[in-house]
Amino acid sequence: MSSAKERLGRLLVLASEGRWSALAGELADLAFDWPADFPEAMRVPVMALLEWTAREADEATRTLLAARIGGHPELPLKLLNELYLAAPARVRREILMRDELDGLRDEETSPADTEPLLAAARQEGLHDFASVMSTAFSIPRRIAEAIMADASGEPLAVLCRGTGTDRATFTSLALLKGVEAMSLAVFDTVPEHAARRLSQHWRQAQAAPAFTHATAAE
Repeated sequence: MSSAKERLGRLLVLASEGRWSALAGELADLAFDWPADFPEAMRVPVMALLEWTAREADEATRTLLAARIGGHPELPLKLLNELYLAAPARVRREILMRDELDGLRDEETSPADTEPLLAAARQEGLHDFASVMSTAFSIPRRIAEAIMADASGEPLAVLCRGTGTDRATFTSLALLKGVEAMSLAVFDTVPEHAARRLSQHWRQAQAAPAFTHATAAE
């Protein structure tokens, strides 16, 4: 096994080369199985760097990371929220429960402008609904795309509940954009505080500096 110094050196090399997916994998190995010889003081910066690289990694890497985060209560909630959209259903529920129980006060949230959103959803052949949704909810376009691509309807329910958007609007959006009718009941299963916390995370990502997804160059 590599020494702590060697592992730190490899992390620095991967970061300097912009190999975000490879870096995310190395950091995840550390986070999920902390080596006895690795400085405990490094845990917080490692977790913070893992969250950042998870945003920079390609979607395949994010999916692999998200599949590993279940059953790890020691992981920071910000990291879990970053990977929510890439996570399997079981892990998503675990993340929502963590958010629901975090005890932090909700921030004031501005409601979405849903009238133009519903009008856009009714337009046949509209090729960039994600941009309209991004503007309406103040979230990044990539997150809007991921939410609307999810057939379960849960991410859309989280976004609507978290931004104070009513059930009728959720139902209209879900049906107009192809969510199965049997999935509409998910709105009532999403914890409200958790929805607000996760929606705040997505909105904060909109305010953060722009970044470009990078594919690891092995």
